[in-house]
Amino acid sequence: MEIYSIDEAFLDLTGVYPCQSDPIAYGQRIKQAVFRATGIPVCVGMGPTKTLAKLANFAAKKWPKTHGVLDVSDQLRREKLMRIVPVNEVWGIGPQQLIF
Repeated sequence: MEIYSIDEAFLDLTGVYPCQSDPIAYGQRIKQAVFRATGIPVCVGMGPTKTLAKLANFAAKKWPKTHGVLDVSDQLRREKLMRIVPVNEVWGIGPQQLIF
């Protein structure tokens, strides 16, 4: 686990992830375990890169139909997400990049 900030962390699921037949269910179990241990509700975003995982987490927080968990490992799901999320919500994109 890589602690990113006081309320964010990255987990590398290499080796674990392919063993899970349902990544969303796995994300729900992570979410529930964190809540049981801390009492803090969290959302889970999964993706092949940290940037995509953070984008998935943004969407998991924003859109109730995700139930707080979103996996964008699939290329088509990733493309759909990138079409509907404003570019300024992408991690690392600041005001200067928006000019272009």
